[in-house]
Amino acid sequence: AKPTTPVDPVDPDPVDPGTGQSGDFKNIPADQKAYYANIDFKKTGMELKVALAKLIQKKNDISYTANKHAIAITDRSPDGKLYMIYGEKGTTSGNHTYTSNSGWNREHVFAQSQGNPVLGRSKGPGVDAHHLRPSIIKHNSDRGNLHFIEGSGKARKLGGGWYPGDEWRGDVARMMMYMYLVYDQQCDANLIAISSPVSTDKGMVELFLKWNAEDPVADLEIQRNDFHGNPKNANSQGNRNPFIDNPYLATQIWGGPVAENRWK
Repeated sequence: AKPTTPVDPVDPDPVDPGTGQSGDFKNIPADQKAYYANIDFKKTGMELKVALAKLIQKKNDISYTANKHAIAITDRSPDGKLYMIYGEKGTTSGNHTYTSNSGWNREHVFAQSQGNPVLGRSKGPGVDAHHLRPSIIKHNSDRGNLHFIEGSGKARKLGGGWYPGDEWRGDVARMMMYMYLVYDQQCDANLIAISSPVSTDKGMVELFLKWNAEDPVADLEIQRNDFHGNPKNANSQGNRNPFIDNPYLATQIWGGPVAENRWK
């Protein structure tokens, strides 16, 4: 039989490019309500995006070393190890190790070299705690600076891109949305994903809206967000990722698949 020709992964189905509707937000936790006190959640689309961006841009630039100290707290698992991004539950060795205390380094989920300009490690996006995650060294190397791409199953190279794994696709989407709001054109989502842009905002892509809706917020994301959202914590960045607090905010801004409303 003739060998089959490799087929490139198919881009996710187009999503509604319109903006979402105002959310039904009756159950905002007290600490989050205080943080978002000056945000008018009746706004939608680019108005809400700009308001949230101004809020979360108010933060501390903590050093690369301070980030490592923070990771020891924010990414701690119940077994006393650290969660490895791109790992798989139940795997205890190899690239897909899920928790570990050795053989890891820090992954810039928004790859440094893909920023415009590049991110660096001295200040700003290159040391932003909301996208620095522990990763098995080999997995970190395998990913390199590859763009994120649609897929399924385990984390791996796929069609010239990088699929982060079913366990992590929502986490990645929410991190990339955050990075875009805080750093604007330097961290446009289309610089880090193989996907079509959203028609109302060329800096956002359909893939991340899809992943945000498909993969609900994990306890680890909440653990990290609560730590860095409290400026009293040593090595805290002092700001929150709003898309972890409520993934529906992405729907409210960019439309697309309806994500979980954690404040309803």
